[in-house]
Amino acid sequence: MDLAAYQLHWKNALNAGVYPEEYQPYLELNEVRFKRITKTFTPSAAFISSVQAIKNPNHWIIITEPWCGDAAQSVPLLLKFIEKIPNASYTLELRDQSSLIETYLSNGGKGIPKVIVRDEHGSDLFVWGPRTEAAQYLFNELKAEGVELKVLHESLHAWYAKDHGQSLESELMVLIHSLF
Repeated sequence: MDLAAYQLHWKNALNAGVYPEEYQPYLELNEVRFKRITKTFTPSAAFISSVQAIKNPNHWIIITEPWCGDAAQSVPLLLKFIEKIPNASYTLELRDQSSLIETYLSNGGKGIPKVIVRDEHGSDLFVWGPRTEAAQYLFNELKAEGVELKVLHESLHAWYAKDHGQSLESELMVLIHSLF
């Protein structure tokens, strides 16, 4: 699906009980996050200039869900990056409606967002996700300390707010330049 279809799904989820009731607060909060990041984020001039030489078609598959906090923080950034990459296209797939996630597990789990970038022949160029290395490190540390889930989520989202997408941009630049 494209962004418009994803947003329509999200709107239906907010209004029609698509997900369990306990997901509702996450759907609402993540909608605010997603819209704010979409409105305020711009890839750096260094990123834009570094991807201009890409000539080969590339397709980005982003596995996501609107209830996922990490996805709300990363997917709008990913879409902004993809806009700047020549010959790039994307599709958004819902994790809970896709069997593709089973092929791209993270430590045995269905962590999202998961990004699969493919060439024009459908071969995987790289896979990224569900978090940047720095965010994953923080997540692992807090989990090992046994902090409450609420505190873990608050700490992780505070990290995202301070990072402003810089870690994701850096990781994508490394991945992109290793292939194109």
